[in-house]
Amino acid sequence: MLSIQDLQKLANWEPLESEFGCNSNIYERRILPILSDIEKYEHAQTLLTNNGGNLSNYVAVFVDTSGKELGNIQGLYIHFSLLTPIAAIGRGAAYIGENSWGYSSIEPNEVLEESDTLSPFEAYVLQAVVNGGFKLLSRLSAQEKLPPSISPYEYCLNNEPWDSFIHVLFSDTD
Repeated sequence: MLSIQDLQKLANWEPLESEFGCNSNIYERRILPILSDIEKYEHAQTLLTNNGGNLSNYVAVFVDTSGKELGNIQGLYIHFSLLTPIAAIGRGAAYIGENSWGYSSIEPNEVLEESDTLSPFEAYVLQAVVNGGFKLLSRLSAQEKLPPSISPYEYCLNNEPWDSFIHVLFSDTD
């Protein structure tokens, strides 16, 4: 776990490294190349579900190999912190309709680890994120409780309570 000072910075949406930040070009420089690498996998497609910036301190992407463009699609969510080089990956479904869509978030107990991979595609995605310079958040770290003096900047798309490490890494605001 990080120091109290680093946790407070994350909770305040302050970057831990100079190249990072909610309004930095980290998406273009570090995240897009990872997504391009993932799209090289047979039939892989990526869909940006949260572009970060002023409303979120992370970028969220849904990836799958189903080839489906509409309906309920099973795949992986990747959350990239814009404040530090940490990413979380979890399984999930996305609903994509003609005029509507629905996405979910990664719950702390759903964080995927290398030993959990069920397919070559899942292993490929995890490795692409690591090769792109992001550390994978472990399930144990994701669930680690925050000190009482630290809380997320505002709300999270996860289920409440928002009191774990994952919540300061991936939070939202209006």
